[in-house]
Amino acid sequence: MNLAFDPATERARFAARLEFLTRQAALRLDLAEGITFQPETLESVEDQIVETLWAEGISPESASLEDLAEARSAFAALTPRREPGGQSIVATLFLGFPDEVRHARLAALHGFPDDLRLELSDGKVAVPTVDRGTAGPEDRLPSVLALRYLIPDGLSIAALVSNHPEVQGRWPAPAAWDSWPS
Repeated sequence: MNLAFDPATERARFAARLEFLTRQAALRLDLAEGITFQPETLESVEDQIVETLWAEGISPESASLEDLAEARSAFAALTPRREPGGQSIVATLFLGFPDEVRHARLAALHGFPDDLRLELSDGKVAVPTVDRGTAGPEDRLPSVLALRYLIPDGLSIAALVSNHPEVQGRWPAPAAWDSWPS
């Protein structure tokens, strides 16, 4: 099936996604200009799968099992999951800067993703495992990274904390984070 751009279809798709987009906006933290921390949920992962299929010209309703499996495997790393002792959750870190400052900003933020800790309700912190894709630890920082955290059973997230010299701060957990693991 070859999908063509149709303004009415696109408006309908946007309207159907509006509640989801509102929930995602409530989860998001803008840490500084060009730096966004976006928690991933089962719903956001499913939305990315559907949007990827649409971008490839495939109607999600008529996608083959092979296409669905391929799309699901591409986003499996972002899916929340139970692990022994807690809930494993992911946030996507977006680093978007204008061309003229991108290289310098990414260089200055090199260790930043590893420093984004979640302060837990007991005062301890959850340290991220950072997925840099194919970039090695000394390579230029990618502009999109996945950060996975393990939240021990019985604890909640109080805040996001960074002590990195370029972006320091403590951002209290939005109320929407109570539903983040789902």
